[in-house]
Amino acid sequence: MNKLFNNVIGKNWFTKVLSLAFALLLFSYAYDPNESSTDVNVPSDSETAIIEDVPVTVYYDTENVVVTGIPKTVTVTLKGPTVHIQQAKLKKDFEVYVNLANAELGSKTVPLLIKDLSDKIKATIDPETIKVTVKEKVTQEFTVEAEYSNNSIEKGYAAGTPKVEPKTVKITGAKEDIEKIAYVKANVNLDGNTNETVSQQAKVSVLDSSLNKLNVQVEPETVQVNIPVKRTSKTVPINIVEQGTPPANITIDSITLDKKEATISGPEDVLKEVESTRVEVDLSKIQKDEELTLPVIISNGVTAVDPELVTVKVKVTVAEEQLDTDTDEDEQGDQDSEEAAAAENIETKTLSSVPITVQGLNSDLKATIDNPKSSSTSLRISGEENRIRDLSVSDFNLYLDLTGMDDGKHEVPIKVDGPEDIDWELAIDTASVSITNKEA
Repeated sequence: MNKLFNNVIGKNWFTKVLSLAFALLLFSYAYDPNESSTDVNVPSDSETAIIEDVPVTVYYDTENVVVTGIPKTVTVTLKGPTVHIQQAKLKKDFEVYVNLANAELGSKTVPLLIKDLSDKIKATIDPETIKVTVKEKVTQEFTVEAEYSNNSIEKGYAAGTPKVEPKTVKITGAKEDIEKIAYVKANVNLDGNTNETVSQQAKVSVLDSSLNKLNVQVEPETVQVNIPVKRTSKTVPINIVEQGTPPANITIDSITLDKKEATISGPEDVLKEVESTRVEVDLSKIQKDEELTLPVIISNGVTAVDPELVTVKVKVTVAEEQLDTDTDEDEQGDQDSEEAAAAENIETKTLSSVPITVQGLNSDLKATIDNPKSSSTSLRISGEENRIRDLSVSDFNLYLDLTGMDDGKHEVPIKVDGPEDIDWELAIDTASVSITNKEA
């Protein structure tokens, strides 16, 4: 019996039948047609992934050349086993690069390469190749100039010379770009109506002659800029400008101002050219002694004046009309007496624009009359009617005695030479004089 059992079990067909029976048993145990099935997702063996914005590294001789044409990022497509793809996407420890270590100067098309990636993954780079230019590298120092808008400076104020620290920067780039440099500017942004000193960090811009920005490196990239802003003003005399002719019966005795000087404000270059302001007096409308309020007139470019208005006093003499007389003897006698007295009457008139000269000045010096700017003034003269009538400007000599005076500014009395039998009165008694060396 035992022998028969061993013979049956030892047969090959018996083993196959037994295996099939066990398989059917297991299937019947696992399969239940009344039980709902559950789908199980099994990862695929391979996968494709697209990774964007992968940075590009370039290897080249950084000391002697510069390279242009390198894209900042590229797109990489990876294909391979899922486990490797997932790891590459997570770590991103691979590198896209361009090898220009031994590249010659000039333009060329080179491939983009990838490294530090599993050899089980196939990578495709978009773009596959790029056109680059290798240029000779140059470093030079340039002076930086501050740039700002004068329109941002408040009226009545002016910007002084800006101070830039550091004054120079090192600019590195391709030789041909360095040779194109026309402007190195530190751009300062000012608020409108700036009226005080500005201190600001400003970025340096490098431009060619057409104001195109050049692709260069600047060290340092920013500089400190200080722009002094101050009010610009100057004190100048107020001149009286006579306009029109007074009526026939009116003689202008004097014209005086309550203020002789004004303070003007404006750009520095304008103030250098302005020596005075003026008040215009229309004599044709004067009928009697007048006190007028008139504006101070300024030159173009002057932004402000103080005072804006001044008081002008005009003193006149009004000629009396001759009265008709009767022809009877008594009245005729009175008339003869009045005519005799008229010969001794005192008459007054004003001579305008009488020139003022200088005397006694050392030959090594020169003098400039600052006030009155016209180097002339009015002279009121009084005397017998028949003498006054014939006198003119040429009969009088107005001068300043500068004997013994040194260089500097001086207030000097105005002296008058004229006929002995005539009284006179100056509109102004003193003049302002600047004395300088002729060699200066």
